[in-house]
Amino acid sequence: MVPIDATPTPGKPPCQWGRLLHDPGIALPKDTRIAMLWDQLADFEPQRHREAMRHCMLSISDWIGARSAFWVGSVRVLDERQRGTDPLGGWRIGCIRLTHPETMNLPIRAGSGKAMYNKDPGDPTRALVADTGRFRLYSMHTGFLDLERFRQTEHYEYFYRRPGITDRIWVVFPLNPDVESTFVFDTHTPGHVFSQQDLLLVGTAMRGMKWFHRQQLMAHGLGISHAPLTPAERKLLPELLTGDVEKTIAARVGLTQATVHQYATAIYRKLGVHGRTEFMALWLRTPRSPPTPPRQP
Repeated sequence: MVPIDATPTPGKPPCQWGRLLHDPGIALPKDTRIAMLWDQLADFEPQRHREAMRHCMLSISDWIGARSAFWVGSVRVLDERQRGTDPLGGWRIGCIRLTHPETMNLPIRAGSGKAMYNKDPGDPTRALVADTGRFRLYSMHTGFLDLERFRQTEHYEYFYRRPGITDRIWVVFPLNPDVESTFVFDTHTPGHVFSQQDLLLVGTAMRGMKWFHRQQLMAHGLGISHAPLTPAERKLLPELLTGDVEKTIAARVGLTQATVHQYATAIYRKLGVHGRTEFMALWLRTPRSPPTPPRQP
């Protein structure tokens, strides 16, 4: 069970999710859009996981007036001895998916942004990894970080001011102690700040989709694989979920049957399964019916 305790942890940033749940002045959203979204996502076949991801991010962005969104699958790769000296506590980005890649500024796309991030991952990232292991919901304007100090940093200049980001929501779902699924929603409208109702709407929708977070992480080879999937293996994985034979898949993707078999074997090995039947069973074990929306307390 993913903890949602509102009790603040000493030395860690306050989580807006717990506060909102226990604030008597704020009602949980009686919004049929949440249940509709869960139903829609459950109807996507496993091989259409990228379409499902995009549909999820675009739907929620439309609800709250976000211009862009992205998803991050994060993995803790360092052991306990190494984490103490690591600024990110051993966490690394395993995969990123964006709704609008063009919203990234040119220096980032050119590669200098990656060097900047490696040099300084930024106050928000440090705050996020300081409180791993529970469901978290934050925005830039809710006491999550010292915003005025952050605005004076080079990191803010590269990753926020230049792309024109005026507010951001982070929603983090831990699949297990070493793997997390993070959805991020940005507004670029001057003066626009996400409201508490926006936060609660996003948090309620994302908190009830453990099966979806798990499916997305699995589809990118995160969470249960013994080693990260290569780009070629990630590209082939949805094809294997169609149930088609390797010869048919090879013709569709423009590879030889031998190459498809080689990639498939590598995928099975990394996921710890013996062949296509066990591979398909991983997805069959994922709940296909979304949970019931939370009731008004």
